[in-house]
Amino acid sequence: PPCRPTVAPQEARNNHTAQGSLCPSPSPVPWHVSEWLYVYAQDGSLLGQPWYSGNCDRHAVESALLQFQKDGAYTVRPSSEPHSSQPLTLAVLLHGRVFNIPIRQLDGGRHYALGRQGRNNEELFPSVAAMVQHYTQHPLPLVDRYSHRCQRTCLLFPTKP
Repeated sequence: PPCRPTVAPQEARNNHTAQGSLCPSPSPVPWHVSEWLYVYAQDGSLLGQPWYSGNCDRHAVESALLQFQKDGAYTVRPSSEPHSSQPLTLAVLLHGRVFNIPIRQLDGGRHYALGRQGRNNEELFPSVAAMVQHYTQHPLPLVDRYSHRCQRTCLLFPTKP
């Protein structure tokens, strides 16, 4: 059966930051992240975004999203196991669960896509920011890896731990 949106865009979209930072500072990018990500983040494309959690690991991001407790809360973080082709992860909260979706770099960084492997008719974006912007207006399918149940939500609340 086709996926139907379970959470739609809302009129009030405010930037949210969790109380008290759970992430280290001042280093803008963790040491284990690829050189590509370091250069990309340093140019300001990611660092200035209200949804980029460059200092945060998976645990800190998941804790912050669960504490925030709003469906559609999201952040982009460095991948736990960075690969040159999957340097970032989009983390999204829906119904009390955090979905971690790899962001893949394609064509030498000219395009970005979501998910672990390519699919027919997958959407390609010229930048991570363009991808995030798209899913603030269009529902993102989130598939449970165990039940294969599909739900959708828009990216509604940019969150930084």
